[in-house]
Amino acid sequence: MTVIRFGVSIAVLAYCLPAMAQENTEQSEPLKQVNTIIVTGTNQERYRVEDSGALTGFRLDFLELPRVVNIIPEQLILDQKITDLGEALRNTPGVTQSDGFGGTNDDFFLRGFRRNAVYRNGFRRQTNFRTNLTNVDHIQVVRGPASITYGQVEPGGLVDIATKKPLDEQRIAGEIRYGDFDDLLFLADWSQPLSDNAGIRVVASTQDANSFRDFTDISRDTIAVSGRYEPTSSTRLDLTYEYRDESRPLDRGTVTIPTPDGREILNNVIDIPISRRFGEEFEVFESKFHFLEGSLEQELNDNWNLRLGAAYENSTANDLQARPLAVVILNANAPISADGFFTAPVVPEAVFDDPTDQAFLARRTDGSRERETEVFYLNAKVTGEFSTGAINHRVAIGGDFFDGETTRFFAATAPTNGVPEAFGGTGPLLDVRNPIFGNLPDTVSLDGLPLLTAKSQAYGFYINDYVDLTDKLSLLIGLRYDGVTLGGDTELDAAHAFSPQAAINYKVTDNSSVFFSFSQAFEPNFVADPEQGITEPFEPEDSEQFEFGIKNEFFDGALQTNAALYRIDKNNVLTVEIGVPVLRDGQSSQGLELSASGQPTPGMNIVAGYAYTDAEVEGGGNDGNRPRNVAEHTFNLWASYEIQSGSLEGLGFGSGLFHTSDRFGDDANSWTLGSYTLVDMSVWYTVALPSLGEGKTVRLQLAAKNLFDENFFSASGGNERVSIGTPQAFIGSLSFEF
Repeated sequence: MTVIRFGVSIAVLAYCLPAMAQENTEQSEPLKQVNTIIVTGTNQERYRVEDSGALTGFRLDFLELPRVVNIIPEQLILDQKITDLGEALRNTPGVTQSDGFGGTNDDFFLRGFRRNAVYRNGFRRQTNFRTNLTNVDHIQVVRGPASITYGQVEPGGLVDIATKKPLDEQRIAGEIRYGDFDDLLFLADWSQPLSDNAGIRVVASTQDANSFRDFTDISRDTIAVSGRYEPTSSTRLDLTYEYRDESRPLDRGTVTIPTPDGREILNNVIDIPISRRFGEEFEVFESKFHFLEGSLEQELNDNWNLRLGAAYENSTANDLQARPLAVVILNANAPISADGFFTAPVVPEAVFDDPTDQAFLARRTDGSRERETEVFYLNAKVTGEFSTGAINHRVAIGGDFFDGETTRFFAATAPTNGVPEAFGGTGPLLDVRNPIFGNLPDTVSLDGLPLLTAKSQAYGFYINDYVDLTDKLSLLIGLRYDGVTLGGDTELDAAHAFSPQAAINYKVTDNSSVFFSFSQAFEPNFVADPEQGITEPFEPEDSEQFEFGIKNEFFDGALQTNAALYRIDKNNVLTVEIGVPVLRDGQSSQGLELSASGQPTPGMNIVAGYAYTDAEVEGGGNDGNRPRNVAEHTFNLWASYEIQSGSLEGLGFGSGLFHTSDRFGDDANSWTLGSYTLVDMSVWYTVALPSLGEGKTVRLQLAAKNLFDENFFSASGGNERVSIGTPQAFIGSLSFEF
């Protein structure tokens, strides 16, 4: 009801502002030019973002780049009222979610492969805490292996977050947002030129929210400061600092149970509300994140440019969770008390095969405590152009260095077994139908525990050469060399590898091109056991991709489309089977991706995509199966239109449809998550305030998420970790730009 009242208030305010302006005009005719309020629209340039050139090291036009890179601009994020990276990635094809350590980390699959990191302005973040999008200018989704400039990556692709930088003009913007589940957010964004050659920008936000899940409280605060200084016309210095402080529950979702027909998600077998958690109120993941970054760009002459970059990352985190470990099935007459203690010896049932059967959970308290991560990054790049006869070359030569260390304690209590401690037991089981909370320890002792240490160093050198053979035919060739050292108390020489790439691009017409590319990637393999730390390394993973694509531009370049066919093969995949690390043959993925984005007509914005992903586990006990969480089909469509003239100028509305087909919950393909289709809608009204100056506006907006309240399971982390999707929610906001 609160959100409905808020939405009604927005609608009333949107109606009254023009009316009040008209009334004031009639009362005082001489002030007509001052008090008239003119409705204006969103700056359409905010939907257009050019590729930064991070994949090649230098900028290429859309039709020149022989790879697929999808870009999600900030304005689309604001239109859809998105605050998390996982939700933003719905706007690109072929992305499915993973459970993300109980919803505390960014975790997704791209082209059938699970992410290994999220990048920030080209730097590979060591920590994978959920990205706060309030300081994001745009998101780049690079498809396929990208080792050439990024280093160690999964072959499915990567996500690179571009943060906000100082603008050339003054801008003061902000937003107040309130939605269902008491979701309240405040955002302030101030950019100020200090002179013709210097500027500063400050972005700050705070969010406090509950959830549709029981005993959930989320707190997120961030502040980011960036500055630029250009001492000469050929020199530019950029500095940025971002601090994030976040607290959220570690929510493992629901579990699966054995039935005569195989494993099933508990909520599909027993009627329990989606709000019910099987954890405890003390469960929390607390993190603090610091990222300091600087870059110096120097034009050496008209054709050559030097860029030097450095960054420092420091983060701390503590997590504590009531971890479900196993499901215990009992018949209706089993001797167990209401508070989860056995009153006589009992043999559990093998499967849940009767509606009167009982289901209990064995759990424990555990967590990583006093985790600290510290990382130093360095990179350097020289870009330029030269000619050999009639052939033009665009070249990038670069190198990067990474040095990181993570330390932590890992502590755990004994799993509960339904036997009272007085009789040598470890505590009660949890009844999923009638849970009694508060019976697990809410602390863990660190006494006598070893400090687990994980160290890593990585360095790489690369060269890329984009050769214009003719006006229509171009060739991209590149090579990278990487070295990686891993270790704890003892350093381990983990991997060295060369990663080549080659591509050919042909411009068929002025608005279309075709390309064929080959690229390789690698990543070191090591065992990271939460209780033992890093052990011996395995042979590194290596992967390669072949891709054929067609690109087109329509409406004078305002609408861009991609179509790509690809095949990825990955070798030496490290997995754990029955608690033992195993190096299996690998994994393959092949498929088709279609995407389109742009503005076919003024005021209209479209982002659409479809992906067919045929992924397969190769080798081991799951040979031939589909990897968990990978959907065969995904489809996304967001279309919006904003009236550009007339009395309703500034009124906009958008709608999105996001479909994910059925996915397996494990690599054994023993149970499924189901498919789902979500529909979102949004309406907004932008009002100009000329009395405050040109370009000063207020925007009123109401958005609906999961409009038809579909029940769905978004991801699996295993039999005891099934993420539950968010139900219908409404959000209202008031934003301004002065």
